[in-house]
Amino acid sequence: MTGKNQRLSTQPYKGARDFYPDDMRVQNYFYETWKKVCLQYGFEQYDFPILEPLEIFSAKTGEEIVNEQLFWLEDKGGRKLAVRPELTPGTVRMIAQRYKEIPQPIKWFMIGNNWRFEKPQMGRGREFYQLEANIFGIEGVEADLEIFSLIADLMKAFGADENMYEIRVSDRRIISGLLENQMDLDQNLQVKVRRMMDKRSKMTQDDFFASLKDFGLNENQITIIENFLYATYDSLDIDKNNPGIQTINKLFELLNQNNLDKFVRFDPTIIRGFDYSDGLVYEVFDKNPKNRRSLFGGERFDRLINIFGDYTLPSTGFALGDYTLLEFLKGWNLLPQFPSRIDYFVALWPSDNPEFLNKSLEVALVLRNSGKNVFTWMEQTKLDKQLKYADKKNAWCVLIIGEEELKNNTLTVKNMENKTQKTISFENMLSELE
Repeated sequence: MTGKNQRLSTQPYKGARDFYPDDMRVQNYFYETWKKVCLQYGFEQYDFPILEPLEIFSAKTGEEIVNEQLFWLEDKGGRKLAVRPELTPGTVRMIAQRYKEIPQPIKWFMIGNNWRFEKPQMGRGREFYQLEANIFGIEGVEADLEIFSLIADLMKAFGADENMYEIRVSDRRIISGLLENQMDLDQNLQVKVRRMMDKRSKMTQDDFFASLKDFGLNENQITIIENFLYATYDSLDIDKNNPGIQTINKLFELLNQNNLDKFVRFDPTIIRGFDYSDGLVYEVFDKNPKNRRSLFGGERFDRLINIFGDYTLPSTGFALGDYTLLEFLKGWNLLPQFPSRIDYFVALWPSDNPEFLNKSLEVALVLRNSGKNVFTWMEQTKLDKQLKYADKKNAWCVLIIGEEELKNNTLTVKNMENKTQKTISFENMLSELE
């Protein structure tokens, strides 16, 4: 309870956002564009609760997210629940629940919010919204090709081209070929080294080497890892029969045939932080010199479903967040302006006569039934105040029913853009307004 002179803060929880109408217009632009492009590819929309059993994330999501970033709680029944930090495990849970009923291949997309206890900074908050799009049931790299095509068309829908972003791709099996087959590291050490390799771009060479030494690696092993991370595709010292190498070869062959190779390049530093990534991995990077960072990414996660049972489900997909997309669009000056969407503003004549209100409501009803967005003024105030409000709300047109208009069944149309006005009949209102 607050004291008499105490006031509660008006700020949202740290790392979360209030969406005022101007902000919500941007968010809806994201959602509508995401949905439109995904539907064009034959994807179906789905959803699931923001609370999930804690164990579905602790099983495969990744140590950093689970141990450091997860919001979790215990309900009154003693069950441990997580506020979802990502969408993939919940998606796979849904498919496992009806595994025999859902025909494959499955092409699903979801738009949902997630929570992670991270340090808020530019392009990152504790609450964020994502588009997740996945293809299930196709083992071949053709599914990954379609995912890359979807990414390219999503970025195109926001006005971006190959000069503004690139997709960097690698394969977890190439990394396993290095750590397991070439360096003979045990499974636990592989996981530790792989996670450190994923952080390499954010570390100095001295810090990176020191961390690997702490894991027990010798100088020769550290040099091999460093050389791998800075290798080109042609200089990779990996068995060419490695399934990851073969997948990359096939992928670029298909990308080239479909004019998508201009968006994509091989990068051995792409590893991804999720423990369930088990094949192709990729991240989309901004080419803007002021924001050279990863925007979003995706991967193959063919074996994730095995935490729910003995199922077979080849899986590939990505998640695109609203925070990084917003910064990307701002950086390239691609974010449109979103004025208020009021088609018509129906003024209320300042009079106690109820006929004025009734006629205003009748006009608004006819316009709304024709599909227009209509704002009706509902209190007795001066007409000048109403016009100023309509102007602030970017209404292009104000409809006025005064004493003469009420008597003659007409209305005055005031164009707020060019400040002209005319009188039209109510009976022919729709055609005359058009």
